[in-house]
Amino acid sequence: MQLISLLLLTGLLFTACKKNSGEDEDKECELTVTAIAGKYKIVAAKLLQGSNEIDVLRDIYEPCELDDINELKADKTFIYTDAGVSCVPGNNESGTWDVSGRSLRLNGGFSNIESFDCTYLVVTYRDEDSNLIKETYQKQ
Repeated sequence: MQLISLLLLTGLLFTACKKNSGEDEDKECELTVTAIAGKYKIVAAKLLQGSNEIDVLRDIYEPCELDDINELKADKTFIYTDAGVSCVPGNNESGTWDVSGRSLRLNGGFSNIESFDCTYLVVTYRDEDSNLIKETYQKQ
């Protein structure tokens, strides 16, 4: 009887430790304040024109802004910190944020959440010239 129990336990261990066959690669996390809350850095910005994506990260952001931190807090407040290389003048900011469905509101501005896998938050928005911009933020 002990041998059968040991064999079953061993079989369970090996099947429980089985590697995932890529199922988590397209993992979506909940779009809630609690899940999204955290510290983020911008890692990509693209101008969307039809099926083309044009890198505009350095056109939109100064080099000193690429290491800044945007902390989205669970109490729906945010703090944007001019971290690392400081910009002149510094650009610290605070305000409120919220999420509703696939919409992200930050100080009254709205973005559409394209995807969120608990590490990368991808949003799109229209800039002042009505261009469609897609930005990717990495959770720190």
